[in-house]
Amino acid sequence: MRVIDAAEFEELYAATARDVLAYVRRRSGGDAEDVVAEVYAVAWRRRADLPGPALRRAWLFGVARTLLKAEQRRRARELGLVGELADDPEPTVPVPAEGGRAAKIVAGALERLAPNDREVLRLAAWEGLTSPELAVALGIRPGTARVRLHRARRTLAEDPEIQALVAES
Repeated sequence: MRVIDAAEFEELYAATARDVLAYVRRRSGGDAEDVVAEVYAVAWRRRADLPGPALRRAWLFGVARTLLKAEQRRRARELGLVGELADDPEPTVPVPAEGGRAAKIVAGALERLAPNDREVLRLAAWEGLTSPELAVALGIRPGTARVRLHRARRTLAEDPEIQALVAES
């Protein structure tokens, strides 16, 4: 694989920094800018490992996800927490103020999902990742990403409150 040069890296940063920052802000209570800076520091050090241009944004989300998980573990150690740590950073699902009752029902249903199901749905819906991009971001095979997304969508659709909301429509 070809190593990208400084100009290409600057283009990558310009094209993706806003999306990566939004991704981190939705998942972190900490200093999102520091995490994003670390994402691009990792990307620069590992620029020989970058996938093709179409999957680089997803790869950056994967790096951010890994850094957020590491930060969560570090915070837990500092606080002296005992027990099993969650696999993913899991802030509560933001409920848009203008969304009203339907938004609260959907947010509640998302909170009831398993953490991995929530994350795959967030990546697909909030970040707009396709199945191949999900695979890169999550470090799994594309077929596995498609199956996880399908199962997460099905589980969300089977939530009783979601079904009642749909029936009302």
